[in-house]
Amino acid sequence: MKKRITIVAMVLVLALALVLPVVLTGCQDRSEVLKVYTWSEYLGENVEEEFEEYYTSVTGKKVTVKIEYFDENEMMYTQIKTSKADYDVICPSDYMIEKMINEDLLIKLDDISSYGYEGLEDYRDGMSDLVMSGENNLFKYDYDKETGEYNTYSRTYMWGTMGVLYAKDSTAYKNTQYGTYSSMQEYVEANGWSVFSDPAMKDVFKLKNSMRDTYVSASVYTLLNEKSKYYDPSVNVSAALNATDSATVAKIEEMMSAQYNLSKGLENDEGKEEIISGDIDMVLQWAGDALYAMTSLQEELDVYRDLGYFVPEEGSNIFSDGWCIPKYAKNIKAANLWINFMCRPDIAVRNMDYICYTSGVASEEAFDYLVENWESDAADAIEVDLSYFFGNDCGFETTIMIAPADYEAFTALFPTQQVIDRCAVMLDFGDATNDMNRLWRDVTGQ
Repeated sequence: MKKRITIVAMVLVLALALVLPVVLTGCQDRSEVLKVYTWSEYLGENVEEEFEEYYTSVTGKKVTVKIEYFDENEMMYTQIKTSKADYDVICPSDYMIEKMINEDLLIKLDDISSYGYEGLEDYRDGMSDLVMSGENNLFKYDYDKETGEYNTYSRTYMWGTMGVLYAKDSTAYKNTQYGTYSSMQEYVEANGWSVFSDPAMKDVFKLKNSMRDTYVSASVYTLLNEKSKYYDPSVNVSAALNATDSATVAKIEEMMSAQYNLSKGLENDEGKEEIISGDIDMVLQWAGDALYAMTSLQEELDVYRDLGYFVPEEGSNIFSDGWCIPKYAKNIKAANLWINFMCRPDIAVRNMDYICYTSGVASEEAFDYLVENWESDAADAIEVDLSYFFGNDCGFETTIMIAPADYEAFTALFPTQQVIDRCAVMLDFGDATNDMNRLWRDVTGQ
């Protein structure tokens, strides 16, 4: 998923894109360089420097981490597919990992025990069954057709849901044609994705400047929201998110166009600031960015607004980003050790804390982090059961008590089992990709 990226960060990205290729063609031995290609602001502070120390402690050799950034999966894909760029480790989203596996653009992860380094611990198996090959695994895009095994090409880095970020102090609900409500929260929770199709919400919200993201809200609304004229209860969430047949797509395009015409426009990343400042009252949002907007971003801006996050009852997308090694990598050993280091419990927690998305690592350290930062002893605290993520036999407590005021923010970070159950993974559109891109151009004029 596209992560938070400021104008300053974008300038830095462009500058690095010009500078780093020159730097890396210097005299430094390629085996001493690890080239990482990932989303901007998607690593905890000083993590790359600590990896360099870890690498030396394991191998006795030095490595320098060079990071370049992309802000779209397709940008990264083009660099690998067309330019054959020799990045060593990349962090695509789920559907792009699926696409790159199918196009033979990724290589399988090594068994790091084969490296023969004394005391080298493999942290990559400390992942939740939710993201690994257990029966509860939602992310089965990493599939080895030769062996039938999952998770041979990647390890999930972060995951989350998509929903509606809304301002609780908005009065837009008072003019709705859907009925009478006592608050914006009640309105959003009662109507789900239809809030983006309500004429009373014209110019109150923004959608994502992304075909796939906006397709989530449009497709699930079109087929699974009772207020849609194309409501079809026989369709499940996965089928709605991944619909590509012409008849169904035509219906979704019609409803997406209606949503687009009611919106105040599309946003790349600025929607979080706009809802805090009061320019809009709702935005289609990823859970991690919703949490960031509800918490630390308001402190950074020194502007405060009571925000809520809701995953509609009719369903939504659950997504993930994962570390993997592209076909033209030159430092495969360092890449495998990088992925292993990213799965180390303390590093996973620091990354999760910094970027506000949810780590795939189901460690006791992760649960302790949640207790330290979120646990409440209030009499009206709400119990959240996280056994679906940490496992019933993990050896430590998996329920946590959350204060009502913090509940929506916490469940943006760790959704409940009920939310997980109504979400599905959005897959690669495959041969229909060009048609879907055409749909987006027709809707937006882009």
